[in-house]
Amino acid sequence: MFTSVKCIAAGVVCASLSLGAALAEPKSPASAGDAPTTWAPPAEIAPKAAPAETPPKAETPAAAAQPAPAAAAPKTHAEREKDCRAQADAKGLHGKERKHFKSDCLKV
Repeated sequence: MFTSVKCIAAGVVCASLSLGAALAEPKSPASAGDAPTTWAPPAEIAPKAAPAETPPKAETPAAAAQPAPAAAAPKTHAEREKDCRAQADAKGLHGKERKHFKSDCLKV
């Protein structure tokens, strides 16, 4: 008996929710007097407008073969550590002096 009461209660709740939603919103936009509108996301989550695409420039084979400048590519931590280690070796640093030099070098 308890199971049937739960089923009846669930049916009543579903019916009241669906009727309530149907009665709360008008069925046709013509009754409101406004043209239908489309949904748009809020400005803070809307995708940013992409800049107008420009056609790619034809590169000469010589220009394409040239590597990018070394200053443009950031070094990884391992590369910086290797450079700092080489500088410390060149200066002949050992112990605490070497440790302090490497830590300062890696911060840059």
